[in-house]
Amino acid sequence: MGWRADGERRLGRTRPARRLVALTALLAACLPTAPAEAARLVSAKGSQPGGYGRIVLTFDTPVAVKARLSGTVLALGFGEAVAGGAERIAAGMPDFVSIVRRDPDGTALRLALQRGFRVNLQEAGEQVFVDLLPETWAGLPPSLPPEVVAELGRRAREAEAALRASKPAPQPKSAEVDVSHAPGRTRVSLKLPSDAKATFDEADEGPRLTLAGAWRIEDRAARGRLKPEIGTIRIENDGAGARLIAVPADGVTVETGRDAEEAVIDFLSKPAAVAKDAPSGDTVAKDVASDAMKNAEAAVPAKAPAAVPAKTPAAEPSRTEPAKADIRAAEVPPRRAGSGLVFPFTKTVPAALFERAGIATLVFETADAVTVPPPGSSGLVPLGPPQRVGPVTVLRFAVPSGSLVDLLPITEPRGWELAAGDGAAPSDSLLAKRSPGGRGRIGIGVGLPDPGSATWLDLDGERIAVVTAGGARRAGVSKPQRFVDFELLPSRVGLAVLALADDLTVRPDIDGVAIEREGGVAVSGVTRAAEPPVAEAGDLAVDREVWAVARRGDVGSMLRERYAAAAAASHSGRGAARLALAKALMANSLDIEALGVLAIASAEDPVLDGEPLTGLMRGIMTARIGRYDEAEKILATERFARNPEARLWRGYIAARQGRWGAADSNLNASQSVLDRYPDDVAAVLYAAASEAAVELGDWDGALRVSRAAGQGADALTRDRVALIRARIDEAKGGVAAALDAYDTLSAKAERPVAAAATLRAVTLAQTQRKLPLKNAIDRLETLVLTWHGGATENEALGALGRLYAEAGRWRQVFVTARRANLLAPDAPASRTMHEAAQALFEDLYLGERASTIGGVEALALYFDFKDFAPIGRRADEIVRRLADRLVALDLLESADELLEHQVAHRLTGPARASVAARLATIRLMEGKPLEALKVLEETHQPALGDDLRRARALLRARALSDLTRTDLALETIEGESGADVERLRADIFWGARRWREAGEAHEAMLGEVWRGRKPLDDAARADVIRAGIAYGLAGEGLGLERLKAKFAAPMAESPDARTFALLTRSDAPRTPAFRDAARRATSAETLGAFLTEYRKRYPEASVPERGTDGAAPRADAETATTPPG
Repeated sequence: MGWRADGERRLGRTRPARRLVALTALLAACLPTAPAEAARLVSAKGSQPGGYGRIVLTFDTPVAVKARLSGTVLALGFGEAVAGGAERIAAGMPDFVSIVRRDPDGTALRLALQRGFRVNLQEAGEQVFVDLLPETWAGLPPSLPPEVVAELGRRAREAEAALRASKPAPQPKSAEVDVSHAPGRTRVSLKLPSDAKATFDEADEGPRLTLAGAWRIEDRAARGRLKPEIGTIRIENDGAGARLIAVPADGVTVETGRDAEEAVIDFLSKPAAVAKDAPSGDTVAKDVASDAMKNAEAAVPAKAPAAVPAKTPAAEPSRTEPAKADIRAAEVPPRRAGSGLVFPFTKTVPAALFERAGIATLVFETADAVTVPPPGSSGLVPLGPPQRVGPVTVLRFAVPSGSLVDLLPITEPRGWELAAGDGAAPSDSLLAKRSPGGRGRIGIGVGLPDPGSATWLDLDGERIAVVTAGGARRAGVSKPQRFVDFELLPSRVGLAVLALADDLTVRPDIDGVAIEREGGVAVSGVTRAAEPPVAEAGDLAVDREVWAVARRGDVGSMLRERYAAAAAASHSGRGAARLALAKALMANSLDIEALGVLAIASAEDPVLDGEPLTGLMRGIMTARIGRYDEAEKILATERFARNPEARLWRGYIAARQGRWGAADSNLNASQSVLDRYPDDVAAVLYAAASEAAVELGDWDGALRVSRAAGQGADALTRDRVALIRARIDEAKGGVAAALDAYDTLSAKAERPVAAAATLRAVTLAQTQRKLPLKNAIDRLETLVLTWHGGATENEALGALGRLYAEAGRWRQVFVTARRANLLAPDAPASRTMHEAAQALFEDLYLGERASTIGGVEALALYFDFKDFAPIGRRADEIVRRLADRLVALDLLESADELLEHQVAHRLTGPARASVAARLATIRLMEGKPLEALKVLEETHQPALGDDLRRARALLRARALSDLTRTDLALETIEGESGADVERLRADIFWGARRWREAGEAHEAMLGEVWRGRKPLDDAARADVIRAGIAYGLAGEGLGLERLKAKFAAPMAESPDARTFALLTRSDAPRTPAFRDAARRATSAETLGAFLTEYRKRYPEASVPERGTDGAAPRADAETATTPPG
């Protein structure tokens, strides 16, 4: 027997050995091919029977092993990465082997032999026998044990039978184990699929739960979460099934129970009560339901588990169905499908149905495929297959003759039903209304409830915008509504807009659908006939003849005479005299004085107080002094409901309050009263009517009424009329004439009109790009400083806020909006500006503008103006983004407080678990591992996505490692793989000062990088240095030699060449330089490198690096640097 040149032994084979090899080959051919999963070394044992040493390696699958002898070091190579298992070689054969080490990459075992030996290797299925024979060994090498040969033969026969059966074994299904905690109780629960058959019995160690058949119990979510003082669980998975064995600690009892959905094992820290004192099934069920309400994450079933002490047979659990029914939510009464075409969906999707030229077009806003059901008795046949247009699916049907087509939401099954018949279900009718568009232009709004998205369709050469709607409240257009630029088509659900202009835009808005054009929608003037009066006008409170007499001559002398007459009048005539005095004062615009006289007269004369004329005068004078709400209450009473003069002044009040529809209706219906009014009073009312017509888009009517307002008007009213005519010019396209009129009024008109004209001039000039943005802002800032009160100030603040937003002056936008809210919170301009500020606030943190502001500015804006933050999930997302910016500014404590509030008070479900992971990361960065572990435990949930569950497990393991709970930390990440897990595992070993394992972990992370020709990067060199230091501290000569053999050449060309040469010297641990390097490396921070890998894998559940510039958070991070030395 000789040796090969490369040191590998050429083994002799006897005839029995050759037969064994053939048998093994047959077995390998017959066994089914295993999936591409790494093999596992189940055990490695050594023994020294009869003058030689024997090593038995047992794998879970056959592995090809090669033996290489280099001096007194025997390397057993596996040819692939093999997961480690128990190893008892040196302890079993001390005369032959002194040290055994496993390569970090799992591809070999290295054994330090006591002296030189001859090697004989024999493979037998999953077992490999390596015999160490003395140099003086004579004769044949030792044979395999008889039981092994018999087992191989049996397996070969079984494999051959299985091959003939040609029936592949079923792949095992997974069942997840979870752990939840309550005072005095720790629950291990196993979710049971519908086809699982679970049984409880008693094992030697405790209760055993068995899943028969192709099942595999997964305990990833439970690893490290069962406290040792409570007990442990053991999982056994094999071809016969899966078993979970509960092993309670001393003094801990166990309860088991199950229902159709779940099996539970409860560890009770106190002994269970005797049977006679045990609570009834209903009581237990109520307790369980209460626990479920308090801690939804525990997800305990509403069943009464049978209380059994450990080591006793399990009792049949009692069932409490009424308790389960108590906590189940009431079901919504369903609406079943009829005989029409049913389109089922997993959830109710927005839809639209409209008709054009005898064709019904059906639109569904869904990403799912839509299948057309058979027509059946409905008579609806599709005109082609469904077509996908953007986010919607479009179907078209020919409308049957004499039938109406309708679209109805249904719940059994969930979705929509398209029906045809003689009638249609009731729905709300949609009407188009004028509304302010962008940049002050005219737009059209349609109050569609719950609008979806807007999609443009090209149907038969026509451009039609379709806006879908939800099914909670149906609304449609009952008949066509035609405008200059578009037409609203008849619809049953949603909205369909036929475009007659190329630049028409249709978009969902907060209160419906907005239809606009760049230059404003062209709305033709509407000529309206004057409404008939509700009643004939009798005696008026404002009469032309009476007012003419009261204003004639020396007004002062006349008023003194009437004062004297009222004072000298008898008790019976005093009321009439005071009423005459009040009319004279009112005619001379002394309304406050007249109200005082009228109040005294009414107090002394109840009959006079009850006269309609008295109340009418009181209401008119109250309106004239600007107390519009009070005047409205007086003039809107029942006795003035049909009074034409009261209606006239109600119209005036509506105009002053911006209620243009009511103003237009009431003022136009009171023409007979205006004809009898003094010219100066009528001019004020005509001006109000003209302004209402302008606001409603009736340009011709406004121009006609403004001419009537010019007669007898005072200076202020004349300026108001001039402003109205300028607005008419603007609306009809006369921009130059309108700008000239505005500029003239700004310079020469009365102050109220001059302020309004300045606002209109700036807005129009800036819209037409005839005024630079900075100049427009300067003029409006001057205006809001010099004019206060009324709609002009509110609209000026709104226009200024829009210009600030256009200029990117975010703080000024919010300050202006807040000022508008304080001055007039109910004004339309204030509400519009507040909504725009809210949208801007959201965009600054969640939209495209988020990257334009720095971290400090973002924090300042949030804390100064967080009253503009949205509500609900968007607000929560803003807070999370803000916490990232706080971390980037190294303000960890503030970020901790923000996220803690989110976790404790705002979030539920997976979102809460994800934010809790962020909070735990921050607490690890703060050096608070116990607090990090606490928040992870408090937010544990049984059913999370794999990525989120894994991310939380890594954070939990890191926190446990920082708390020196090394074994629990390693158990938590057991079975996980990946660069982040390997980095964490190395950090855990390093922190626990388990130097050999730490060195192997760092070496394993390097993988095959030493084979490449590229220079090592900083991270790789750092791992090499750490591995060398760890091996040196552990006195691990084999590992240090292996590291040197791999990385001597790559490290020689790196900046760390001298450090590596020092670390790999045989006497390195005894040198002061090594001790200094080791001291600095062991005190170096490892959290940064772990978080770098963590951020790469889980950007959504991580926070940025602390102390950056505060820009938007990044998912990437810098690589680790080389440790000191």
